[in-house]
Order: sequence, then structure tokens, then C-alpha cells
Amino acid sequence: MSKYTFEAIVEAYQKQMLFVAERILHNHHDAEDAVQTALFRISRQLKLLPQNDRALRAYVLTAAKHAALDLLGKQSTDLDINEAVTADSEDLFETVAASQDYERLLSAIEALPSIYREVLMLRYVHQLETKHISKLLNRPRSTVQKQLSRAKKLLSQFYQKEDF
Repeated sequence: MSKYTFEAIVEAYQKQMLFVAERILHNHHDAEDAVQTALFRISRQLKLLPQNDRALRAYVLTAAKHAALDLLGKQSTDLDINEAVTADSEDLFETVAASQDYERLLSAIEALPSIYREVLMLRYVHQLETKHISKLLNRPRSTVQKQLSRAKKLLSQFYQKEDF
């Protein structure tokens, strides 16, 4: 059983969830809808929530991100993945993450070596800045930046091989 009540989760994380959703949707009202969807999903999973404060925060913010991406996918036209592949590999991650192809992207990330998967998840799922990732992983900031760059390049190669 979770030590957190639904009300405590809403009070502690609603503003952060709204911030995450607004960064994706660029619309306050749509972001509110996404947060409500995420909170509804969370309310149905209360017994399964992480017991650690940090893990709970990551879970809640990821739920908001997924709800916003779901809403974004319903609003936008399908992404032409061929255009994304020809884009700079640094921008590919952001382009695909904002598309309906998000689940395929998560599968590709899971296939990456752990060193790259770890920095990608910390940067884009947990929304940490490279300086914080550097401190958390006890790596030089330049190393983290290089690992992010290489991870994005590997994802770009994955999408090119998949021949979308």
C-alpha cells in the first residue's frame, strides 16, 4: 500500500506536472487536460506507486509527459519519419519524442547500451540538466554531453536502419 494519498500527490506535484506538459504542448489549457489525464491514471495506480520520494516524483512527471505526448499525438498530423531521419541527429530525439512514434522511440532507447540509455532517461524523462546529470553520475559534464550526443546519433542510425 502506498504511503502517499492522492491529495498529497496532487498538492506536491501538480505545478511541476503542468510545467512538463506545457513544455510539450505549448498551450496552458491543453496542458491542464494532460495533467488531469495523468492524475486520473495515477489515481488508479495508487497501490503500485513507488515509496521513495525521488522515484515517485520521476513517476508522476513521466506520467504527465506521457499524457501530454498522447494529447499532442491526437492533435497533430502524423510525423513523416523520413523527414526526421534526414534532420540533424541532435534534433531527431526531440522530433520523434514529440510524435506519435514515442513508443517505438522508447523501445529503441531500451536497446541502447546502458551508459547511453541512462543519460537519455535522466535528461529527457527526468528533465535533468547536464550539470545535474554530471553530478549525479559523478562524470565530467563534457562526458555527459558527449554521451548524449552519441546516444542521439545511435538512435538516428536505428531509425535509418528500420527504413521508415
